[in-house]
Amino acid sequence: MCGIAGIISFDHSADPAAIDRMNTAMQHRGPDAEGRYEADGVLMGQRRLSIIDVSDAANQPFTEATGRYVMVFNGEIYNYQEVRAQLDYAWKTRSDTEVILAAFIRWGADCLSRLNGMFAIAIWDKHKRELFVARDRMGVKPFYFVQQPGRFTFCSEVRGLIAAGASDGRIDRQSLREYLGGVSVKTPHTILEGVEQLLPGECATLTENSFERRIYWHLTGAPTQPIAADAYADYGRVTATLRQLLDASIQMRMVADVPVGAFLSGGIDSSAVVALMAQHHDQPVDTFSIVFEDKEFDEREYAQIVAKKYGTRHTELLLDPQEVVRILPDYIRRTDHPTLDGINTFIVSKLVAQTGIKVALSGLGGDELFAGYPGFERWLTVSRHKKLFGHPLFRQGVGAASAVLKTRALSKLNDLTSGGNLDLSSFYGASRSVFVRGDLDRLLSFPADTRQRGWEHVNFGTASQFPLLGQYSIAELSGYTLDVLLRDTDQMSMAWGLEIREPFFDYRLIEYVLRMPDAMKTDFKTPKKALVDAMGTLLPPEIVHRPKKGFSFPWDRWLRNDLKDFCAAALDQLGRNALFDRAEVASLWQRFLAGDRRVNWTHVWSLVMLQSWMAARAAEVPMPVVETA
Repeated sequence: MCGIAGIISFDHSADPAAIDRMNTAMQHRGPDAEGRYEADGVLMGQRRLSIIDVSDAANQPFTEATGRYVMVFNGEIYNYQEVRAQLDYAWKTRSDTEVILAAFIRWGADCLSRLNGMFAIAIWDKHKRELFVARDRMGVKPFYFVQQPGRFTFCSEVRGLIAAGASDGRIDRQSLREYLGGVSVKTPHTILEGVEQLLPGECATLTENSFERRIYWHLTGAPTQPIAADAYADYGRVTATLRQLLDASIQMRMVADVPVGAFLSGGIDSSAVVALMAQHHDQPVDTFSIVFEDKEFDEREYAQIVAKKYGTRHTELLLDPQEVVRILPDYIRRTDHPTLDGINTFIVSKLVAQTGIKVALSGLGGDELFAGYPGFERWLTVSRHKKLFGHPLFRQGVGAASAVLKTRALSKLNDLTSGGNLDLSSFYGASRSVFVRGDLDRLLSFPADTRQRGWEHVNFGTASQFPLLGQYSIAELSGYTLDVLLRDTDQMSMAWGLEIREPFFDYRLIEYVLRMPDAMKTDFKTPKKALVDAMGTLLPPEIVHRPKKGFSFPWDRWLRNDLKDFCAAALDQLGRNALFDRAEVASLWQRFLAGDRRVNWTHVWSLVMLQSWMAARAAEVPMPVVETA
């Protein structure tokens, strides 16, 4: 795991010092080693967090014996030993880095189909003068880039592109609108003009005259291994397969030359991960939880049940709003994008890293695969009753009710039905929205661009072949999960030099679960029923039948009290930005404080985080991120 950077300058105009600035900008990602390469207009850099083969021989940029290929790589290849065994190669290290390069030399871009892991890869071929780049199937690891005439600049973090001078930090207006609409900018775009991302499951070849991109794995494509026609005929067989796939995923993700811990919230997903880890660990698993004095959000009781059952070495961090206030400036300084969710991971990652643990497993992905969000059941309801929801009288009734009752739920339903389209894209957009269309039109000083921009829209077009719950999983995995959860998990854990691995994002497990019949996946009575049944007695009944809380903070209370002054100052400053309507920003804040049910903490906090992020970036380097009226 590490941070990677590079500048391919076909006109030889790149400043060699730029790669050093990029390495410095992301030094937190790799405290164990730093490397650079410079030759013939090509600059490559890396900061290393040593996980597999911690010797200096595995440092990067990595060059093979003939000197033809130079590679930088961020991530982990979990099956690298299996791939290594297939190759006749003069090995210099025991690293997965060398395995990737040897596999590329042997199979070219087809090597990607053999790799199971999370990765961002860049390989320079000196003879052909071409760059090969790739991103893992689910987009767990980031790959940001900027294309300019005669130059291609890439990095694991946006701040590195700014440090290299490839981006001036100017905000992309439509990305800003997307962020406020659903607290995420749709991949392949970013919040900044000209800064793009590789898509999940995408690779590309760059030459002086071309940039050829192709998808080597698709979320809605054919499964990597054919699934038998009767694979879902028997529920017992299905749950046994689920258990086998998840267990195999966890075993692979425990491979490391350093200790591996786990996040443990006490929910079903993290408890399942810890339970299976304990089956393959000859020492107690190190587990970590955040706890609160506020009983409404505190989950320590459930985490302690699992920790006791499996004899883990359990560590708790008591978090109060004063601690959040103290942490906020550092958190904001380390973010590449404005975000609502990242601080959760930032805080727990700090706790884990301070113990000396470099790798932790997470339960992220269980909700997305096993219908753990309310949106799944709503999608079933809407899909099965489209005639009702699409009827003019129903739409009129929702509009009238929304005007009178003025609740956020009715506002979102009105936004959906008034658009006249009840397909997956429209439903998911409404389900995940923060500000609805009318809110954005009043809040922002520029109009919407109606083009579909995101990677999720590509997947929506082919999702209809899947069961309804699988369709909504596809929406989650290619939308909010990719654009917020995975991005924040990577950046906020690597801010402390911690690698997080997500067993639920193994592509073989995903391919199987997406195609499961709806009736087998859940009955919406037992939460995540298929996963629970697959785990059997490994999950204590108290964990299965507990109220769902999720890993969240008491934001509503904090914003009205401990963080009130912080929010007020940020919103006052945001109102002075020419991109916003000042009166609307002020009105929204006052409506929140007055208890208007159409305004909740996510509206306020998304604006506060946006302003705080813009101010932090402008303070670090001169950037036109703030357009003051």
